[in-house]
Amino acid sequence: MHVAFTIFKFFPHGGSARDLAKIAARCRERGHQVRIYALEWEGPDMPGTQRVVMPARGIRSHVRQRRFADRVADHVAAHPVDLLVGMNKMPGLDVYYAADSCFEDKARIQRPCIYRLTNRYRHYAEFERTVFAPDSPTRILTIAPGQQAAFTTVYGTPSYRFHSLPPGIERDRGAATVEAGRAIRREFGVGDTEILLLFVGSGFVKKGLDRVLRGVAALASPVRDRVRLFVVGDDKAERFQRLARRLRIAARVRFVGGRDDVAAWLQAADALALPAYDEAAGMVILEAASAGVPVVATANCGYAAFIREAKAGIVTPVPFDQARFNADLERLLTVDERELMSRRGRELAANESLHAMPSRAVEVLETVAAGGEPPVVSFCALEYSKTDPRYRSLAPVAQACRRRGLDVQVFVVDRRAPLPEGVDVVVVPATAVGQSRRRARRREWVAKSLGSSRPGPVVGFEAQGGINIRFGWEPTPEPNHGKAGKASPVTSRRENSRSEFSGRRRSRVLDGLPPGLGPAPTPPQGSREVVRAQFGFCEEDVVFAMAGNDLVSRGFERLFMALGRLPVALRGRCAVLAAGRPGLRLGGAERVFELDRRLRFDSDLSPLDAIEAADAFVDLPYRRSSSGWIFDALAAGRPVVTHAAVPESGLVRDACAGVVLASPFPQGDLSRALVFLLGSPDKRAEWSANAAEFASGREHFGQAEAAAAAIEQYARGRSGHAESLFA
Repeated sequence: MHVAFTIFKFFPHGGSARDLAKIAARCRERGHQVRIYALEWEGPDMPGTQRVVMPARGIRSHVRQRRFADRVADHVAAHPVDLLVGMNKMPGLDVYYAADSCFEDKARIQRPCIYRLTNRYRHYAEFERTVFAPDSPTRILTIAPGQQAAFTTVYGTPSYRFHSLPPGIERDRGAATVEAGRAIRREFGVGDTEILLLFVGSGFVKKGLDRVLRGVAALASPVRDRVRLFVVGDDKAERFQRLARRLRIAARVRFVGGRDDVAAWLQAADALALPAYDEAAGMVILEAASAGVPVVATANCGYAAFIREAKAGIVTPVPFDQARFNADLERLLTVDERELMSRRGRELAANESLHAMPSRAVEVLETVAAGGEPPVVSFCALEYSKTDPRYRSLAPVAQACRRRGLDVQVFVVDRRAPLPEGVDVVVVPATAVGQSRRRARRREWVAKSLGSSRPGPVVGFEAQGGINIRFGWEPTPEPNHGKAGKASPVTSRRENSRSEFSGRRRSRVLDGLPPGLGPAPTPPQGSREVVRAQFGFCEEDVVFAMAGNDLVSRGFERLFMALGRLPVALRGRCAVLAAGRPGLRLGGAERVFELDRRLRFDSDLSPLDAIEAADAFVDLPYRRSSSGWIFDALAAGRPVVTHAAVPESGLVRDACAGVVLASPFPQGDLSRALVFLLGSPDKRAEWSANAAEFASGREHFGQAEAAAAAIEQYARGRSGHAESLFA
């Protein structure tokens, strides 16, 4: 592998430069060629690497960075590499090492609105957007907890592009001898009874040196008179020297510049402070803890969580409060637990994963360069709703795909319906006048987004072309020349309609799957008694459950008219509990039939809860379409009323657990079926027992896993060489 790294400024004491050196060294150990592009370079060459320094003219730093990025792009075009890895955000990267926090997030929170009118803002925002935009191909190496969430919140970056790295602290940070620490104290005149407080870092403003100075000035006199603050790092010190003089602590503060003997300084120190304004990682607090130095740091330091969990210091909460930090600093310098904190920090250093960053980073680079990342399964569910039967299987199948190591993204229009953790939800814009135009624009947007993602199958839940795999009970248009042969569990079938994505395409239909989603019946979220009480139903009521995003299409009018024709005595015992929207106005008919207080609609209600609370499940769609919930009703022991055009009606017949009407059926047949069901409690009990017994068979469950297995087989067989779906 030939890998090139880019960095704006390389200097020996910079955190990004040190990380780059460690990763580059590991690449060389693995036999890879390494090239490094730098805008500025300080220090010696890195052995075994090709260094390309490209100075650029410009008064402002962002101008120089833009010109540097252009020159790097030209050089890489003339001298290609397998991967271009950036230690700073810039266009054209294959991989970005996220050593910095989210610029856009800081610009929105920490800067006034007028800042976003400046050229500086536009430059950094553009460079960051080229890395993190949803349609960018750049992979991101995150180095601390919480980084991914921050970038995803701002940009909606798909999670499959993120790779989390462990810390990479250097083993020699705690290797200095006691004598080396004493030599530092003698050299700078620090007495045995004095407290050596250490601040390490280049970038005094960002890392909060002013907060440390104010904290030292606020110490109680007996403590302050013993404290000596040493600032180790390369940066402009004049501003902070003036602040120290104003605070009258200048005699107790010493700036020693960048040092190569940081391990000896950690051996000499009694405590370390890092109250950063912004710090993606904060490697120095882990290095200090591993050397046995108690630490006080702000919670926005990426590695502060390690200090908190190990109890190797004090973590000051954010939003930052100077008075709270002052108290935390004084407590750290005087608390009796300092020896215990020191021991816990040394124990933390024994964790091998804290040193594993270079190896893990190179493994990711090798995988990306070889195209070995798992395929991305894209689910098209543009009209997704948890009560729409077409999408009943979406969340369980997506979870099953994730368990198999596949990356998953789901295209939806409305994000209100929750999806499992770890699944990327991509909200598709739908701005247009007219439904047909909105649909066309959605498909165009999805096509563009899929064109920038890694190869993988596209699974469709709607009746549309341009997909690799069709999922669901919905009928697929048949070609004039007849059906193709079956290939279990994926059967080839050509769409008859013209694809709105990319013309005619051959798709596959998931077939032969069991009706039950999980390995066992899915328990409802609420109990029968609680749900019935929530909607005002008593135990004597006979409740009919319905489910659907559009209850009109599921035959709610048919059920309503049948209930209205019942004798008054029977009608008074009936109620309807629907997980979904009514989709129509009854025009006062509910009051005429005395059902106005017996109809309950709730689009937030889980269909499983509606089934659990009901005495029977009803699905009477006007066209041939799947209910998706009939098997769940049988598994819950509920009789079912449906008609023969519903694909799952065969399950009801096989179970002998309800009424299957002819299709089409006269309305009178439904009325007679309801009269029979209401007037025959023994028959309802028999159907209920038959339903539960039928659905208890293990062969009926496992649809999600079987579907995920078929999708994985297709993905891993096709993802490496499949032609572009959206050419």
